[in-house]
Amino acid sequence: MKTIYKNLLMIAAIILAGVSFSSCDDDNVSNLRLDGSTEIESFKLGGYSGEIDYAAKTIFVGVPVDCDLTDIVVSEISLGQGASADIAVGEHINCSVPRTITVSNGDVFTKWTLTAKHDDVQFLTAMLDGQYSGTIDNAERTIMFFVPLTADVTAMTISYTLNEGATAVPESGSTIDFTNPVKITASYRTATIDYTVTVIKDEMSQEPKAFVGNADNVESLGAEAKAAAQWMIANVPNVEYVPISGIMDGSVKLNKYKMIWCHLDFTDWPSYMWDSRDQFNDYYIKGGNILASRDGARYINDVWRIAKDQQSPNNMFGGDVYETLENDLGFTVTGNETHPIYDGLTPDENGRILLVSKGCTNSNRTLQWVVDWDAYGSMEVWQEKTGAKAIGSTHDYDYNRVTIAEFEPRAILDGYQSGTVITIGTPGFEWYISNGKTNEYSDNMVKLTKNAINYLCK
Repeated sequence: MKTIYKNLLMIAAIILAGVSFSSCDDDNVSNLRLDGSTEIESFKLGGYSGEIDYAAKTIFVGVPVDCDLTDIVVSEISLGQGASADIAVGEHINCSVPRTITVSNGDVFTKWTLTAKHDDVQFLTAMLDGQYSGTIDNAERTIMFFVPLTADVTAMTISYTLNEGATAVPESGSTIDFTNPVKITASYRTATIDYTVTVIKDEMSQEPKAFVGNADNVESLGAEAKAAAQWMIANVPNVEYVPISGIMDGSVKLNKYKMIWCHLDFTDWPSYMWDSRDQFNDYYIKGGNILASRDGARYINDVWRIAKDQQSPNNMFGGDVYETLENDLGFTVTGNETHPIYDGLTPDENGRILLVSKGCTNSNRTLQWVVDWDAYGSMEVWQEKTGAKAIGSTHDYDYNRVTIAEFEPRAILDGYQSGTVITIGTPGFEWYISNGKTNEYSDNMVKLTKNAINYLCK
C-alpha cells in the first residue's frame, strides 16, 4: 500500500512539473517582431535611379556633372511592407560624402550606405601599336606615350579601355597622326570630357620599371622621394609606383620589372625594410636590376644582401637640415668618363659633373664609402670586399670617397645571374629644392637618371 501511495505522489509531481513548465513556456513567448523586411526596393536622388547591391547593403547614384551634391532631393524610396527609413521622399540631403540610411521594420533594422557621384569618365588602359603603354592621368585628363626615336608617329594605332558604359571618339583601334597632341573626347551619360594624348619620341627603354616607395601612394611620400617619383612617372615610359607594403603582402611581384628605382628619403631604419628583405634579395639574385639612390643605397647591406661584405656605405651623414648652397655642387668622374651612365654629360674643367646650382637649397645627405679607412684601407681591398667598382667620387676630387658605385652581375644562386645595381649617394643627387630656386643643372640630373635607368634596362 505504501508503494502504491509513493507511486501516486511521484505521478502527481510529474504532472504538476509539466504544468509548471508549460506555464513558463507560455509566459516567455517572445513578442519581438524579427521577420520584417528591411530591404530598399528602389531609390532615386533628384530623379536619378540608384544601383542597389543587396549583398553589400549599398546604393550608388550617378548624377549629372552640374548637380549640387550638397543639396539633393530624395525623389523616391520604396521599402518592404511595414518598413520605415530615417529619410523620406521630398527631403533634401547632403550627399557630397557617403552617408547612412537606416531602415527599420518591427524590431530589426539595417544600415545602408548611400554614395552619390557625378558622372565621370576614366581611361583604364591605353596602348599605341600594341606595344607602347601610355601614362594616364585621369585628374589632368592627359595620356602620354613615349616611343623610340625611330617610330613613325604619323600613323599609329591607339587602343584603350574605359570605365563601364563610357565611349570615346576617335574609337579604340583608330590609326591617327600623333605628330601633334591629339584630342580624344570621352562620354558617359551626362559627362563629356576631352583628353589630350601626347606622343613623345624619346631614347628611353620600353622595359617595365617601378619606383619603389614607403608610402601607399606617391602623394604620401616625403618631399624628396615624391619629387623623384613624380619626375619618373611623368617622363619615363612603362613605369608603375610600387609601395613596399604591396611587396610585403604579395600583391606586387617585383619580377615583373626589368629595373626598380629605390630613392628613399628617410634616415631612420624602419622595420618594414627588414621585413621585406627576402623579396628584394630574391629579385636581385634572380637578375633584377636596382637603382639605389639616397637612402636606398644603405640597404645593399645585410638587408638586400648585395654587397659581398653585407655592409652599408661606411660614411653616412646629413639629410636633416636644408641649407642654401654658396657654390655649385656635383661629383667627380675622372677615369670613368666613358661609363654609359655619363653619356651626353660633359664634365667641367675639373672633371666634375654638376647637379645643383648655387642658390638652391640642399640637405647634404651623403652615403659614401671612405675606402682608406680601417675597414678597407685601400681601393683594391674595398673592391674585393664589397664586390663593387667605383664610378664616381666627391665634389672635391677625393677619390678615396666613393659616392657612386656599380655592383656588376655575379652568380649567387645556382642557375641564375644576379642583376646590376647602381648606388648614388652623392649629396648633389637631390630632387627637392625647398626654396623653389631654379636649378641650372637640372638637365644633368635628368640625363644622369635616364642614363642609369636605360643602363639597368639593357
